[in-house]
Amino acid sequence: MRQVMQKQRGIALITVLMILAIMVTIASTMTGRLTLSLKRTEGLIFSQSVYWYGQAAGDFGRMVLNQDFSDSDVVSLDQNWAMPDMVFPLENGSIAGDFKDMRSCFNLNALDVKDQGNVRATPVTQFQALLEAIGVNDYTSEMIAESARDWVDQDDISNAAQGAEDSIYQARAVSHLAGNNMMVDISELRAVQGVGQKIYERIEPYLCAIPSVDQKINVNTVKVEHAAIIFAIFDRDFDLALSDFTRVLEERPISGWNNIDDFLANSVFSGLAISEEIKKQLSVSSEYFQLNGAAEFEDRITAVQILFEMDSNKAKVIRYQSGGLK
Repeated sequence: MRQVMQKQRGIALITVLMILAIMVTIASTMTGRLTLSLKRTEGLIFSQSVYWYGQAAGDFGRMVLNQDFSDSDVVSLDQNWAMPDMVFPLENGSIAGDFKDMRSCFNLNALDVKDQGNVRATPVTQFQALLEAIGVNDYTSEMIAESARDWVDQDDISNAAQGAEDSIYQARAVSHLAGNNMMVDISELRAVQGVGQKIYERIEPYLCAIPSVDQKINVNTVKVEHAAIIFAIFDRDFDLALSDFTRVLEERPISGWNNIDDFLANSVFSGLAISEEIKKQLSVSSEYFQLNGAAEFEDRITAVQILFEMDSNKAKVIRYQSGGLK
């Protein structure tokens, strides 16, 4: 009888221990799921916070640009927007980045111009001259210039033997069509005939794509090392070298030139008959600026790229891109 009772007690103990083990397992699983749920919630909160910090970058950009344009239409490198590595601290994070004047580079969307009979369109000639000035060989420069024009124009007819329309791109391993519209981002150039990775990396700092077909180069904001941009604007018949334009930019006033006539008063241009066509492509003001930066919140980082347009001396966001969320 005693053995039977001891056996029953042993079974009861084992049963209790099994129930306890099951309860511990259930409790552990519930705790794990709760912890995971909390982490997910925390992640969503942090992700939303860094997203809104990225949105706040638009307000930050507007504030800087509005301040600079409040008392002057002349844009130069001594203004607040041109300060490198700007950081705007926020609670548990920050907004950081640099502005780029989108009139200090060659606008690829200005290539949408037809030839006038046997006279080649000026922007295409200038683009080829720019490519050659920064070390791209003559043949490749002509191919890229003509193919880029075919990419941004709205027809499917190639303007020159070196150009490229749909038939060229459809024959590739990964077939696609020509854009036949304005470029939204400079990265589209990578898809244009003749633009390999190495060439793209070389020419990308000199180029931009803005929602305008006008070519306006702000002589006050072109970097000295990018003097080839201005050099390319001037007709090849002028007896001027790239080094002449480098020297002009090195001698540029701290606050820039007040107008284009002051710029052309430099001794480099003495005795030269500068056409109105060239003068119209030069400027001392800008209406497009791009903020390239990052928004951070609690070690979460997202890259932001915001394009601003100045309208009546007020900045407005016309394109916002973000990515690289960590």
